[in-house]
Amino acid sequence: MIKRQVRRVLRHLGYDILKIPATQSFRPVPEPPSIAPIWPLPRRSQGPSDEEIRKKFARYNLWHYAYEFDGGLSFPTCHNNPGLDTDDPRRPLQRFRHFMPYLMESQGGSLKGKRVLDIACNSGFWSIQCALLGAEVIGFDARAELIEQANLLKWITGVDSVEFRVLDFWQMSPKALGGEFDVVLNLGFLYHLPKPVEALELTKTMARKHILLDTAVHPSGELAIYLKWEEPFDIRTAVDEGIVALPTKPGVELMLRHLQVKWWFEVPVRTQDMPFDYLRGMRASWLIEV
Repeated sequence: MIKRQVRRVLRHLGYDILKIPATQSFRPVPEPPSIAPIWPLPRRSQGPSDEEIRKKFARYNLWHYAYEFDGGLSFPTCHNNPGLDTDDPRRPLQRFRHFMPYLMESQGGSLKGKRVLDIACNSGFWSIQCALLGAEVIGFDARAELIEQANLLKWITGVDSVEFRVLDFWQMSPKALGGEFDVVLNLGFLYHLPKPVEALELTKTMARKHILLDTAVHPSGELAIYLKWEEPFDIRTAVDEGIVALPTKPGVELMLRHLQVKWWFEVPVRTQDMPFDYLRGMRASWLIEV
């Protein structure tokens, strides 16, 4: 009764009392051995010439990732509206060294024999890396142009343990993709959607054991999700125009708690050799056990 009266008074004054869920704590995770990306990318034996590859790359005006191949052949990124350091060719390599060691350690130190799903795979950077590390990979994206780019990389490298498909995220299901996966990659995608809880719930249905989540976050320490408007004017933005949701770190972890995952661990930033947004707390990564 007293609590109700106090709350009524506070509300009359424009305030309220909210119960904040306790932060879920977990055992410390030791730092795993470092792992370097397979870079430059290999080229298949008796594959296309430099000139053939250049002509294929030139067909596309926009590239989200920079690529380098054996023999010194390289291609820059190209965006209509680049982000903070989106065009830095080191960015995906820095991100690889940031979170892939923890993922590899969770799989016993190897992806060999593992089934990996790469959600919104873009031009296939992460799919190709996982395939080169021994995994059987399916990558999909809603933009057909990006799947063409991914298949171009597959053709150049000769990696045959990866398959690329055009698929809308909300049509994703174990039935559509041949069952569950040992590892599900949800990298750079959550903040391009309007419904993050539903998106994480759907991601969870695809995972047999682990999810690697990497997302932009709002730097606020509140339990919150911030909304903004996004338009499909670049290959790094949402497919459809509309509202997208940017969660805070506590917001992400509250969603994970709501989804009743077994365990999660935020990958710590261990070096200054990282993209700007990670260093400023505007992006974060989690290893999740479902």
